[in-house]
Amino acid sequence: MMELRMRTSLAALALCLLPLPGLAHAQTTDSTATPAPVPADPAAPAPSLSIAPATRVSPDDTPPLRALSAPFRSLYDDGILINANFYDDLQANPIGGLKQGSANAGAVTFGADADLNTLVGWKGARLHVMFTAQYGDTLQQDIGNFIKSQDWYLPFQQFQLATFAYDQDLFDGLVNFYGGRVSAAATFARPTFGCDFVSGSQCPYDLPVFTGNFSGFPYGSWGGRVRINPAPHFYVQTGVYAVDPNRKTTHGFDLSLNTTTGVVVPFEVGYESDFSNDDYPRHYRIGGWFNNSPANDPLLNTQHQSRVMFGGAPLVNTFDRGGVYALADQVIYRPDDSHRNLAVFASFAAPLDQREIFSQQNTLGLYDTGPFAFRPTDTAGFMVTQVIFTRAETDFMNQTLARNGSTTFVKRDQYNLEANYGFTMVTGVQLTPNVEYIINPDITQRLNARFAPNDAVVIGIRLTLNLDDMLGIPDNLPKMH
Repeated sequence: MMELRMRTSLAALALCLLPLPGLAHAQTTDSTATPAPVPADPAAPAPSLSIAPATRVSPDDTPPLRALSAPFRSLYDDGILINANFYDDLQANPIGGLKQGSANAGAVTFGADADLNTLVGWKGARLHVMFTAQYGDTLQQDIGNFIKSQDWYLPFQQFQLATFAYDQDLFDGLVNFYGGRVSAAATFARPTFGCDFVSGSQCPYDLPVFTGNFSGFPYGSWGGRVRINPAPHFYVQTGVYAVDPNRKTTHGFDLSLNTTTGVVVPFEVGYESDFSNDDYPRHYRIGGWFNNSPANDPLLNTQHQSRVMFGGAPLVNTFDRGGVYALADQVIYRPDDSHRNLAVFASFAAPLDQREIFSQQNTLGLYDTGPFAFRPTDTAGFMVTQVIFTRAETDFMNQTLARNGSTTFVKRDQYNLEANYGFTMVTGVQLTPNVEYIINPDITQRLNARFAPNDAVVIGIRLTLNLDDMLGIPDNLPKMH
């Protein structure tokens, strides 16, 4: 009972920091133009250097596929880790949006990590490859929202080469290089708990993806990053990634640069720890980006008139762009010496030029691992995400609504609240019931809407299968240093 009271008190204290809608809106700055809306990008980098959900091992520690594990463990011992995951998001919106409906979407990811030191004596070197296939539909059509309520819905559904990367440690881990066909969002502005939630705002971080042109899983582009670890826990890193707007419409096997329109250069400094070196693990990340790729203005045509009212081709903004972000998370309570814990997390991101889809994104939440002593691998999460559209994006949507005959209009600031509970059924199998409440939905995914969407309630369940956990083998290769 004391443990429960302590958790409740700490949770209440953290949630008192949540921004009130009115105050958050009052503090936003003016914005004038943004890139045109595009279908929401997916967001879950591959297990290597990933933001995928954490491993779930059942209390009885009995992997259901252990009898089949011998060949996989033999490969692991030889330096090859086979990995595969299955995700399914089933949801419905019984209240609100543009109409009520249901949708089911999911994906299979599979690939391998190879330790080249074990295989051929190449010290500190690894190869990573990941493929994915997707299926299903989305509640975005029923709600209208840009941000997905089902993170595993991918709009361009085809077999994909998602990642093909070379990973090299140098000088006993002082320097690391990671590059190839990769996702920028796997290594920059990476929320620790983002993919443990079902909504899509944090997996990966939406604002850097859609305003900074960070490539998101499974749409890896050519690029890479260099990371320097000057002292324990501290790191600095920067990278260069190709911006390829057409990449999401292809299968990833075209390795040319023919459709590249520019580059994004992210940079980040950070501090990170884990249970092996910190009783209360934490991650602090501060960074930004430079982006020289052109972007369509969502409101203006080439004559600098409203495209909704006067038609015409969109104005192409060719100036250099940039942005900043900060992310933090920390364990704030541990009931015992196990890894059961309560963590708080928060993040902020904003472009510098204000000619984007969003002018700001803010997140605050709690994540509880092992909320009950008799369920040490269950999880519980609560997250509030605020996105603020630029004025030009808001004008584009509201002029579109007016043209369609609407007498109601969307607002600049939007909130998504999500609560979920992850039940570890057996090792490697998790069911996650979830509920979301979307305040001030937009119409970017339903430009034929005849009224502004109502606040929406979304309920659903996610199924997650992790092959390595089900086999009872590690789901990551040993650290290289």
